[in-house]
Amino acid sequence: MNPLNASAFLPQRAPFLLVDRLLACEQHFCHTDFTIPMEHPMVREGHLSEGGIMENIAQTCATHIGYLSRHLPIRIGVVASVKNMSILSLPKVGSLLETTVEEQGEPIFSVSIYEAKVFSNGTLVAQGEMRVVLTDQTPTK
Repeated sequence: MNPLNASAFLPQRAPFLLVDRLLACEQHFCHTDFTIPMEHPMVREGHLSEGGIMENIAQTCATHIGYLSRHLPIRIGVVASVKNMSILSLPKVGSLLETTVEEQGEPIFSVSIYEAKVFSNGTLVAQGEMRVVLTDQTPTK
């Protein structure tokens, strides 16, 4: 797969995008990247905040869902829970984040469970589990 602009699969819009490109996507796996800009609202003191890392994971999950259902309107998802999340370090502005999520089994009642890993310039900076619930809502313009 050639890298794709991830915004085509996401309900989020600038300045709150935390995924730039979709690098790979399969039935239960997604790989994205994001270069951290200085002016991003989730940057604090030259580093992406913990909330920014969590939102990067959530948006990678959303990219996975959006790509697999790209023939349908984009739907809004909500983070239902986070489990065993470890944020090992905060990546610096200008760093390239690469995030992978692996869906654990099939969704149950619109709930998907993802195991996530975030790397900054090749070094693991975060990992954990995120549950995402799809709503029946689509984004408003």
